[in-house]
Amino acid sequence: MDFLVYNREERDLCSHLFRLLLEDQPNWGPLKQFLGEAFYGSPRVFSEVAIIREAYSVRKPDTELFLADLCKIIAKQKGFSESDYTNYQELPEVFRDPKKTHPKQIHNKLKKAGLIKFEGDQNVYITLQAMFNAKPDLVVCVDDKLFIYEAKYKSSFDEKQTSRTSSIGHLWASLLYKDLGFQNVPDVVLRKLGLASSCPDVSWQDVYEMAKNAWGDQDYSTKVLSKVMVG
Repeated sequence: MDFLVYNREERDLCSHLFRLLLEDQPNWGPLKQFLGEAFYGSPRVFSEVAIIREAYSVRKPDTELFLADLCKIIAKQKGFSESDYTNYQELPEVFRDPKKTHPKQIHNKLKKAGLIKFEGDQNVYITLQAMFNAKPDLVVCVDDKLFIYEAKYKSSFDEKQTSRTSSIGHLWASLLYKDLGFQNVPDVVLRKLGLASSCPDVSWQDVYEMAKNAWGDQDYSTKVLSKVMVG
């Protein structure tokens, strides 16, 4: 069988969608159709977005304030006050040194050292680990809105994952909005992208029709996206 047909990865479809959204510049016809609204500024379109990981990397070795602010936002999202968890800047130096401990390792190292003192320590630092691992499928930044798309193909939407993606988006909006090209904190718009049968905000079938209108039936990306019509 042809792998083009039975490939079940959302990232495969998203790669062709990414190409489509960059068509028709500077009018951005497909992107405006995909978003379902007009915009006036210059859009920034990203796929498999790992901005927390990358923002940490470019801030080395001065990462302490960035991670402290990140943990404060996570704690607030989780409903913990600053007295309910060990503030990042109060952790032992070995856990704050980027040469010795990556943020994804903090929770496990704290647990191994017996330093999980508060309920918030468990929640905040394990969420910090998840934030560094997460890569939302598709992001569009334009005007005063941050659009985040959770994409599924054959698999079902998971409410826990969707909630985590929403939390990530609001964290980006408050801590990294300038990195994303915004002058002020943007509105976060979370949308689902999937097969029509899953009742998403945008369907893959709609994306296929957009591709067919833009490129015709014989374009390779159109052929890849056509499989959603029987998916």
